[in-house]
Amino acid sequence: MTATAIAVNQDIEQGVSIVGHIDLNQQLEQAPDPVGSDDFLAELAATPRISGQLQLDFDRIMTEIKELEAENRWDDIISLIYPVEEKLAEFVASGMAIEICLKASFALGRVARHKEAISCLVPVLKHEPDNVMAHYNMAYTALDALFCAKTARQPMPHREKKKLIETATHHFGESCRLRPDSVTFFYRHAILFKEIKGQSKHAIPFFEQAIANWEQKDPETRKKHHQQFPKYIKALYHLASCLLENGFTARSASLMEKVIEEDRKRNHMHPLFKHFAMGKVLYVLDKGGDALEHLELAIHRADRGQPIDFALELSARCCLQINQPERAAGHINKIPARQRRPYIRWTEAAVLVAQGHKEKALQVLAKSAEFDRRSRHKSLLKMAKINVTIGRFAESMKLSRDAALFCRQTFGNPSHEALFWQAASLYRLNRHEEAMGIIRELEGYRFRYHSFKRLADLVREGCKQKSHIALVK
Repeated sequence: MTATAIAVNQDIEQGVSIVGHIDLNQQLEQAPDPVGSDDFLAELAATPRISGQLQLDFDRIMTEIKELEAENRWDDIISLIYPVEEKLAEFVASGMAIEICLKASFALGRVARHKEAISCLVPVLKHEPDNVMAHYNMAYTALDALFCAKTARQPMPHREKKKLIETATHHFGESCRLRPDSVTFFYRHAILFKEIKGQSKHAIPFFEQAIANWEQKDPETRKKHHQQFPKYIKALYHLASCLLENGFTARSASLMEKVIEEDRKRNHMHPLFKHFAMGKVLYVLDKGGDALEHLELAIHRADRGQPIDFALELSARCCLQINQPERAAGHINKIPARQRRPYIRWTEAAVLVAQGHKEKALQVLAKSAEFDRRSRHKSLLKMAKINVTIGRFAESMKLSRDAALFCRQTFGNPSHEALFWQAASLYRLNRHEEAMGIIRELEGYRFRYHSFKRLADLVREGCKQKSHIALVK
């Protein structure tokens, strides 16, 4: 090697960019690409060189962000780095801003600035369309925005809600595609279907895949990815709920037993909810006595001040199932009157009926219907049925008619069960033609209900008899 070459190499190593009249940086930037302009080296060569100082600044900022994250100081993180293109323009220009954008998006999401959090991820995915964490963060942020609106019970504009659901669905799909062995990604996608879309049946395969992804991992991999274990437990829990809702009760019970066994020591799912869910499954299986054991344990394991009204209400229903109305009343009476939501009032009324206090039950239901603006028809319908047992068919007809009308006005659809009891009451009032009109309407809906065919046959027979009498006269 010549002395001149040695000197040039030394200058390059020491950061000298010009030797004599030769600009080494310019020479490096303009060097021809021997393998074609579409080769990745061309893009690399065109990228501004990252200086040592810029790398040091990047490392310093990332360290500071991690320290703030450890203390949940999300507003301080936002103040430090957001908007990224304004506060850290040099990193954007050098292509080093992707990780910072991910951090900014996460911090914005934590303080419920969801729109800004999503916008932070758009340039990331434009630059790296297969960035799995950007896809997941985009989906999770949209899901969190939907949950915040749901929890706060603040109506979200339909167009905005639809857009968020589409965003979450697409990006969860992409994150699952890019990382098909993830537990968390499939679990979150399933939650979107179950809790936001209200499609528990569609959630089932995603919960099943999340569970399979954990169970297929070897012990060493499980240890490495231990943070995914809580999602595995929750996937089991929610899958059991979906299966119960869709009529797969036996399998739901088996899964809940697995949840209780797998989570016995760690309690990733609170004991109150685990044992309540097990009690609910056993109740559906008509095992009220076994269900009560789990429900009493659930209530016992609840934290101080933690709401347990739902567990007490189900306990009361289990007591009715095993024909112990006095014990059922004891559970209802543990719930303060001001905390008895409509579904609790319905069970309270059922307890009173079982005790022989039908008039008191009607009073409880009437009060519930008076203040209930969402499920008023259910109270009215329960009142109609009680009046049928008393023989007050005119009152029953009026109540069931009001229930059907409420559903039409509130939900845009009739309550088929309310129409059935309206027809039944009209039949008992010998108003067969009116009852027949409702029967035909229900047949048009292909209505399926216990004893509907029997009622329809009786109404038709009543109409025939009236026609015969009219002809005779």
